Amino acid sequence: MSTLPIVGAALTSHHLPHHLEWILANQRDLEIQDITDPDLLDGDWQARGYEIRDMLKAHTGRRGIHGPFYGIDIGCKDRAIQQVVQQRLLQGLEFAQIVGASHMVVHSPFMAFGSPFSAIQPKTLTSTIQIANRIMAPVVAKAAQISCMLVIETIQDQHPQHLRSLITSFDSPWVRHSIDVGHVRITMTRHGANIAEWIRQNGDLLEHIHLQDNDGSYDAHLSLGSGDINFTSIFTAIQELAHRPRLILELNNHHDIPQSWHYLKNLDLVV
Repeated sequence: MSTLPIVGAALTSHHLPHHLEWILANQRDLEIQDITDPDLLDGDWQARGYEIRDMLKAHTGRRGIHGPFYGIDIGCKDRAIQQVVQQRLLQGLEFAQIVGASHMVVHSPFMAFGSPFSAIQPKTLTSTIQIANRIMAPVVAKAAQISCMLVIETIQDQHPQHLRSLITSFDSPWVRHSIDVGHVRITMTRHGANIAEWIRQNGDLLEHIHLQDNDGSYDAHLSLGSGDINFTSIFTAIQELAHRPRLILELNNHHDIPQSWHYLKNLDLVV
């Protein structure tokens, strides 16, 4: 594809007004992150959702949410905890429906897919995939019902084929792949695949990318250009795809969004 992609951002409702004009000008991809807050999950999250929907009346671009993730492990072996994980993810989808979201980010069960503390063996991989399918069955069904894609994000994953095995195991067009480029940069220090490899190996499943920067030492979510991630190689790989994944700036400081956008624009990588 010849045209440059349009980059968007991940924001909470508190920070959204600061960037709404920029989002609306090109109807950019948007990711709402309010429901990641466990306190909101036990509060009036429905009212927050309706407030956000009203705020976005003029937004016609692709919109999503980051689902609950604190303590949420879709590979958890404890059946009592599995019920909580399932409940929280279903709650996330209810919030997604209110705000008009068409994607929800779900974290990979990273302790079984690349952590040095858990060796990958065929038995371990199979067991984790079976657990994830059991937990996610009603979540996937709900996602299909409301047309909200579940994108499973790289966390400590080192090997594209393992996460691919998990995603394809659901046999659903509503479960797809998400890459956080900063997370992959960190796992590269443990001999994991590089970011461009992730895109090329799982690109047919790739629907969502979190853009941040770091130097591989920790998950800093810095302004782009502040670390050592090679964004030119990333966007070269993205341009090879036959479709456009959602490109989301996910930064610790929302004030870094304009600078990061200009960084990519100056490299002639995005609109």
